[in-house]
Amino acid sequence: MDALKCINTRRSIRKYKARKIPADIVKKLIVAGMNAPSSFNSQPWVFITVTKKDTMNKIASVKSQRSQFLKTAPLLIACCYDESRSKSPAHDLENVAVAVENILLAAHALGLGACYIGGFDPKFPDIEKSMSKALKLPKKIKIVCLISLGYPDESPKSKTMRKISEVLRKEHY
Repeated sequence: MDALKCINTRRSIRKYKARKIPADIVKKLIVAGMNAPSSFNSQPWVFITVTKKDTMNKIASVKSQRSQFLKTAPLLIACCYDESRSKSPAHDLENVAVAVENILLAAHALGLGACYIGGFDPKFPDIEKSMSKALKLPKKIKIVCLISLGYPDESPKSKTMRKISEVLRKEHY
């Protein structure tokens, strides 16, 4: 798929067919994430694949608001960073976010549906603590987001985009 078409047609998918994603496809997704740029080339990311239903149920209960669809995804990827690999802690979140976008685009290009699930806000440490427990994360590993993935069982509508004149400024605001 052409890169611009991939970027412009990717949509969040929350309903999946009950079809396992082959290991070679999962590896391609992770390699796409690994190929993202990172500050000082620190590559602080850690990706945890989850396919066991009991773990998915624990994760869905932690992210209870509007995240029950996580229970039906064939694959979840917990996207984290390792504090011990960080060369620039101020950039850890964005380093992982760039890798996540690569995974989302790779998933779309490979015919998969995916959904970014955020909500790991320092203002709500109980969510992060519960997620860390569900994933058995060591203290140095911090979660940024989840990605649910599977073969799409829905066709989302085109999204309404803001006008370019609302978001583009030249030289100054």
